[in-house]
Amino acid sequence: MDIGRLTASAEGGDVSALAELGRHYRDSDIVLAVGYLERASDLGDVGSASSLGYIYLTGEGVEPDPERARLHLTRAAEAGDATAMCNMGFLCSSDPGESVGWFRRAAEAGSVRGMKNLATAYATGQEGVPMDKALAAEWYGRAADAGDTDSMCVLASMHRNGDGIPVDKARAAELYSRAADLGDPDAQYDLAFMLDSGEGIPMDRARAETLFRAAADAGDTDACLCMGGILFERGEYADAEGYFLSAAMRDDVKAEYNLGLLYMGDYLGEPDTAKAREWFDSAAEKGFAYAQTMVGTMELDAGDVGGAESMFRSAAEQGEPMAQYNLGALGLSNQIGMGFEESVEWLTRAAQQGVEPAYRILMQLNSQNGN
Repeated sequence: MDIGRLTASAEGGDVSALAELGRHYRDSDIVLAVGYLERASDLGDVGSASSLGYIYLTGEGVEPDPERARLHLTRAAEAGDATAMCNMGFLCSSDPGESVGWFRRAAEAGSVRGMKNLATAYATGQEGVPMDKALAAEWYGRAADAGDTDSMCVLASMHRNGDGIPVDKARAAELYSRAADLGDPDAQYDLAFMLDSGEGIPMDRARAETLFRAAADAGDTDACLCMGGILFERGEYADAEGYFLSAAMRDDVKAEYNLGLLYMGDYLGEPDTAKAREWFDSAAEKGFAYAQTMVGTMELDAGDVGGAESMFRSAAEQGEPMAQYNLGALGLSNQIGMGFEESVEWLTRAAQQGVEPAYRILMQLNSQNGN
């Protein structure tokens, strides 16, 4: 690029040179770039008007300026620029009707982003825009046909769950497969889940594992949990640990809990109670009931009845059956300040969820009362 020649041409009013210099300086000198783009826009260059409108809309290196954004975006949109039409939709977000009108124009002009935003507006419904799931599915379908993986996944979910349109598991699997083939981790995970259970597609656990692994290696936490579980069941504990760690580093409480279980056992060699406690504590602090039950049990083993009660109560109130049993048993044995009726209530809740020791205690109490 001959900057000197372009600059000379721009100074002479050459709109192409002005536009090219605006694009060139956009990453290195936004003020200079805006100056060139302003002049090009004023001379009728549609691309410059669209770019400048976006810069003022988002505050890309300058102060956001909605009025100037509207001026330039309108110029480009009225000249047929679909990207500008879509950005006008964002600019007008305070007026849902006007915003959707711009998204519709953008979509009809071929903007995939416009199609997605129009579909979302119909899918969610908002003031001035009645909910219409069938119309949303139509526009998601158009965006999917244009190669947009997000739209493939949303439409697949709608078909899979019958969200405003008829349930069609086979169609859902087909859409997930298209997005998965394009490398979308969410689609890989959902397709793997369907393949693993034969949901709308012939069961294929080998392919499911391949997709779970691909999604996990791309950073999908749910896929990391699944891969960790698959490897754990296979006895490949060190590899399972790696996937659980990957999810735990993203604060996934189930992964933290699973790591605690790994270190509590002898799966990786000698049990490491201290490391297990760290992971259980982390999950418990985030409110994960099963981890709270484990921490409560460890507190009880260490002689801290008060700490155990606190953990058991938090988990029990979330419906965790073993915590309900432990809390009721502590109350019944007078280890904590809990009345007989409340103790029996917790034991009853645990028994209703299949905790056999709770059921046996209640049977003994009934037998004693009968005598």
